[in-house]
Amino acid sequence: VVLNWLIAQDNVIPIPGAKNGEQAKEFAGALGWRLSNEEVAELRSLASEIKPVIGFPVEKL
Repeated sequence: VVLNWLIAQDNVIPIPGAKNGEQAKEFAGALGWRLSNEEVAELRSLASEIKPVIGFPVEKL
């Protein structure tokens, strides 16, 4: 779903990096279907709610 959502973006060219044959098959599976416009809009809305983490959390040191 994530790879298909990235493919649906106007300004993104996804370059998946498969670590094995199974992952390559999984990535190739994203090419056989498309998210609907409504699904893309819903995922875009959900992604816009995510706040980026900037820097390294000091409490993790």
